Amino acid sequence: MNLYKEWKKDVEEKLRKVGLDKIPTIVKRCPKCNSLSLEFDQKTGRVFCTECGFEMFFPK
Repeated sequence: MNLYKEWKKDVEEKLRKVGLDKIPTIVKRCPKCNSLSLEFDQKTGRVFCTECGFEMFFPK
């Protein structure tokens, strides 16, 4: 278990050096109904909401 604690401490230190707090969060909130139900289909480039049916297409 001691090995895990050392590894965790090392990883946390490296993340602090990189600046983990500067990495933006990915928000999957629908602009139409404001719920957290957006999904992305990589094959078609489609972003869609499972709640209200909002759709948006991104070029490939």
